[in-house]
Amino acid sequence: MKNRFLILTYLFFNLAAFKFPEDHNFHGDYGIEWCYFVGHLVTTENLKFGYELSFFKVTLKDKDSVSKIEIFPVHFAISDPNKQIHYSNDVLHRGLGGLAGFDKDLIWSGEYHLQILGKDRFHITANPKDKKISLDFDLEGSGRILSHGKDGYSVKSRKRLEIFSYYYSYPRLKTKGGFSIEGKKYNVLSGVTWMDHEWSGALEDIKKDPSMSYSLGAQTTGWDWICLSAEDGSDLVVFRFKENSTAKPETFGTYRDPDGKIFSYSKEGEVSMNPVSDEKWKSPDTKIEYPLRWNIRTPNAKWEVTPIFSKQEFDARKSTGTIYWEGMVSAEGTSSDEKKIKANGYLELKGYSYKKKWWEP
Repeated sequence: MKNRFLILTYLFFNLAAFKFPEDHNFHGDYGIEWCYFVGHLVTTENLKFGYELSFFKVTLKDKDSVSKIEIFPVHFAISDPNKQIHYSNDVLHRGLGGLAGFDKDLIWSGEYHLQILGKDRFHITANPKDKKISLDFDLEGSGRILSHGKDGYSVKSRKRLEIFSYYYSYPRLKTKGGFSIEGKKYNVLSGVTWMDHEWSGALEDIKKDPSMSYSLGAQTTGWDWICLSAEDGSDLVVFRFKENSTAKPETFGTYRDPDGKIFSYSKEGEVSMNPVSDEKWKSPDTKIEYPLRWNIRTPNAKWEVTPIFSKQEFDARKSTGTIYWEGMVSAEGTSSDEKKIKANGYLELKGYSYKKKWWEP
C-alpha cells in the first residue's frame, strides 16, 4: 500500500514530456538504463542483414554511501540470414580512467560509441578488438519519436506499479554507412533502424525505499518484446512482462497509425501476444527453448510473426549475465478494416532457461 501511494504521488507530480536531444543521453540519477538500436539492412550487393547495438548503464549505490559505481555493458550482433549465422560480441567496462562513460553528446564503452548529433541524428560505431564484426552507421529520423505509456511513463505491471520505466522509441531511422563480417566489408544501400531507450530506478527513491530497487532489470524478470514497422507507415510495440518465471505475463503496447495518431494499450485484455501452439526452437548451444512464432492482436490489427531465421540467440553471460533471443522477424497482418499488411521488425525474448529432463544427468 505504501509503495502504491508513493508511485501514484510520484506519477502525479513528475510526469513531463521528454526533452530532446538531452534525453537521448544516459541519466546519472537512475540506476538502470539502456539505449539500443536494431535494424534491417540491404547492401549494395542486394543482400539482407540485421543488427543489434545496445548500450547499458548500471549504477550501484549503497544506501548509506554518497559514492556510486557505474558499469557500462554493450551488446553487439549482426544477423546474416543468407548464411543463417548470428555473430555477436559483448563487453563490460567500469566508468574508470575514461574507458567508459557519458557526457553531453556521447556514450561510450571501450570500442563502442554512440554520438548524439541532435534530436534526430546519431552516429554509432562498433569496433571490437577481435574484429570479427564491426559497423559505422549514420542514423537520421524524421522527428516522429514515439513515447510509451502516459507521456513516456511506462508501467510494466498492473499488480506492482513500482515496476516502471521512462520509455520512448524512435522508429524508422534512415541508416547509412558500412559494416564488416570476418574481414569482408559491406556498404548499406538502404537501411531502417529502430531505437529504444528506457531508464528506471531513481537513486534518491531507492535510498528512501530499497524495495523500489532495480525490479525492471532483475535477473528474475523476463519479457517478450517486439517492434514492427509496417509497409502502410504504422509502427507497433508490444511486450509481455513477467516478474518471475512463474508469474502470469502482463501485456502492454503502443501503436501509431499511418496518420500519426498514437494508441496506448494498458488495460488488461486490450492487446495480446501469444506464441503459436507449443512450437519452440531449441538452441544447440545453450539448450534453451524459445517460442519464435507469435500471434499478436490489437484493436487495430492482428499479426502473425515469423523469425527470418532461428539461430539468433545472444549469450551475454560475460557482460550482463543474461542469455536471450533477439533477432530479425517479419510479420503478415490484417488491419481492422480487413486490409492486408506486411511488416519487418525485431523480437526479443528474455527470461527463458534450460530445464533438464528427468532422465538427464
